[in-house]
Amino acid sequence: MLRNLTNIYVNRFFSTQTSTSIVNITNTAWEKINDILLKSNSQGMLFSIKSGGCNGFNYNFEVLNDKNSDLLNNKLKPTCIENDSSKVYIDPLAEMYLIGTTIDYIKEDYSKGVYENKFVYIADKERATNCGCGVSFSPKI
Repeated sequence: MLRNLTNIYVNRFFSTQTSTSIVNITNTAWEKINDILLKSNSQGMLFSIKSGGCNGFNYNFEVLNDKNSDLLNNKLKPTCIENDSSKVYIDPLAEMYLIGTTIDYIKEDYSKGVYENKFVYIADKERATNCGCGVSFSPKI
């Protein structure tokens, strides 16, 4: 597992191409991201983590704004995943915890027990465990 992580980071830092396999984003999630970015007139969204929650860390997915857009000018540039004109930036300090995570968007469907529209995050089972709350995870690193 360490060798795989090493290969990913060697490729990330020494490749001129942006890797799109660090985080997976479903088509449904891209549709919602496109909608959010059009309405907010933002240049992208930021996927990061924060400490806390039921399991140690919380996923954090937010629109880039004046408070967090300075991340784009740091020495360590965030990975950018693009779909059409929409961009999702992965916080470089959180990237190792987010490898293999899938971002999806589910719509309310009472027949399936889904009572709200929301982004959901599915961790790579080899790298982390998700909490039942859907926003908290614990890395296996």
